[in-house]
Amino acid sequence: AKDLLPAFKLSHQNISYYASLVHYYTIHDLRQRIKTEQSYLYLLCYIWERYRQLSNNLMDAFCIHLKQFEDALKIKAKEAHAQHVMSQQTELKSMRRMARYFVADEVSDETRFGDVREQVFTTVISKEKLQEQVGNIDEQDLSEIDFYWKTTDQEFHRYKLHLRPLLTALDFSSITEDSPWLVAINWLKTIFNSSKQLNQCPISDCPEKTLPKRLKTYLIDTNSQGKQRLNSGRYEFWIYRQLKKRIKSGSLHLEDSIHYRSLQQELQEAFDKGALTAPLNIPALKQPIQQLLDLRFAELHQQWMSFNDAFTQGKLKHLHYDEKTQILHFKKTNDQQDAMLQHQFYEQLPLCDIADVLRFVNSSSRYSSAFTHIQPRYSKIYVEENNLIATIIAQALNSGNLNMADISDIPYDTLFDTYHSRLRLQTLKQANDIISDDISKMPIFPLYSLDMFLLYAALDGQKYEVPRPTIKARYSKKYYGKGKGVVAYTMLYNHIPLQSDLIGAHDHESYYAFDIWYNNTSSITPNVLTGDMHIINKGNFAIMDWFGGSLYPRFTNLQTQTKHLYCGDNPKQYSDWAIHPIGQINRQLIEDEWPNIIRIIAALGLKEISQSILIKKLCNYTTDNRTRKAIFEYDKLIRSIYTLKYLQDRKMQRDVHRSQNRLESYHQLRAVIATTYGKKQLIGKNDRELEISNQCGRLIANAIIHYNS
Repeated sequence: AKDLLPAFKLSHQNISYYASLVHYYTIHDLRQRIKTEQSYLYLLCYIWERYRQLSNNLMDAFCIHLKQFEDALKIKAKEAHAQHVMSQQTELKSMRRMARYFVADEVSDETRFGDVREQVFTTVISKEKLQEQVGNIDEQDLSEIDFYWKTTDQEFHRYKLHLRPLLTALDFSSITEDSPWLVAINWLKTIFNSSKQLNQCPISDCPEKTLPKRLKTYLIDTNSQGKQRLNSGRYEFWIYRQLKKRIKSGSLHLEDSIHYRSLQQELQEAFDKGALTAPLNIPALKQPIQQLLDLRFAELHQQWMSFNDAFTQGKLKHLHYDEKTQILHFKKTNDQQDAMLQHQFYEQLPLCDIADVLRFVNSSSRYSSAFTHIQPRYSKIYVEENNLIATIIAQALNSGNLNMADISDIPYDTLFDTYHSRLRLQTLKQANDIISDDISKMPIFPLYSLDMFLLYAALDGQKYEVPRPTIKARYSKKYYGKGKGVVAYTMLYNHIPLQSDLIGAHDHESYYAFDIWYNNTSSITPNVLTGDMHIINKGNFAIMDWFGGSLYPRFTNLQTQTKHLYCGDNPKQYSDWAIHPIGQINRQLIEDEWPNIIRIIAALGLKEISQSILIKKLCNYTTDNRTRKAIFEYDKLIRSIYTLKYLQDRKMQRDVHRSQNRLESYHQLRAVIATTYGKKQLIGKNDRELEISNQCGRLIANAIIHYNS
């Protein structure tokens, strides 16, 4: 698979699609019912995707086990150090009481020293305990790091059982030639795979530059004869720590993985396909960087001038600035609520069964045509509507096919066959797109818009518990208690859920904002993304601007946002303003690094790399990386422009707020659908089945919105 697939020149999306088809075919189908070449293609793609995913999972497991050990190690080392400090205080008290006998007036000089010593051993401290304390008097004072390494000796053997097999199973590489850490990893692998013991190896065999001077006293043991040897447990743990650190920073990587590949390799693949970016219509690649920056810097200066004029003249009635505390905040407004009006309107409509709603929507949009059969010979046979509706409801309402068969007149075998032959991620997303596009053609749809010229789409995540552990399912005590769960990250435009993807509960939502917008498959293309503060990171404003979109987060604390305002010229000319920039944007750095940034734009445009992987890698890069700095500088530029607009435009603030409120309303609807049979959860044995359950829930919500519209 590794040798053949590059020759096919398939995109990552095509490989993922072909690999996913293996889940729906049986072994008999792959052997007999599909063309041999087609079956081989599916299997090659599946093997390659599975191998990359397994490598990714093993590296995740390595990092999780190591983090658990490090967290436990810090706690135990602090406790041991605290006990040591307390024992020292007790010893100090004993020494003070003993010293009083040397200065006490009631003890005469003629008193025998033996009598004094006997009295001390009786009343102050025993002879054995004093000998123990005096024996340690020549030793250096122990610090917390000493107890850190002592605790490592006691605890590391348990975690070594998990970490060592993972190290030997993974194949690491480095972007730097002769990386000492890569040499150390390969050296450890060689020893582990042989009959040698690490503590039997001479120190001269240890790779250079992997024993820092500040830690040599902890990593090297010296016996009574003065002979030195490597402390095997501590050195192995030290290499594991450095491996985790450098994997995250990008200096070490796993080529055959999903999240731990070299960024340079992915950007080079996109650069090699540079000719393919021309049809993508990416705005940032249409003009020279100097012209683009001229426009952006001129807009930033104009926003600063207009904001200061309006602020000093008191035109911004919605803002209040406390001159004593120098804090800026919104004034509360009494906006009219239309909740009662909506309630009265919907009271006039008759109640309708959810199955009837799905039938009505199907008669209008024909979304059932998207559910083609997995086998080509049956692709032209339309699905039976009742079977399809029952299967979708069973997944969306978390009751399952078996329970649906018990409460309906449809046999379990029929539901099972419909689920495996018709319900796939591709068909469900296509069906949702058909419903969404049909809503957009209705006469009422333009009246949903918040603005005539801007198409506002809201982004936010909703937590769902899962019954079985999967790769994406993680703990979150606040939302899941003792269980695990995932997050359904949804993009909503004019009440329509255009996209919804599952992400891990431990992932930051801002990493997926661009992905869900750029991978939108419906005919509706919003140009503004709104969100709460979780949508912000150090690159999202820049990425959205490069691709012709805009990021409009809803700010909760205005005073905090004033600390992210920058200018393009000398900041000293703004020093006497009440609200002024905190620094100057480095334009020259952006221009110098633009050739490297173009590669990143091409990689994102060609979907060679996802935004979530890119942002994680950029944030973990060293702070002196110039490309990283340039992207963050461009992000400061776009964020400053938006913040100044947001402070001035009351309508923009309301539109952003209303856009997010609509998404909260959708989440309420989605929660009602999910909790029909009990818990707010998604059903499925793996991540793919959880995705299907989530998409079925989105389809029912979409159908209800279609019916109401």
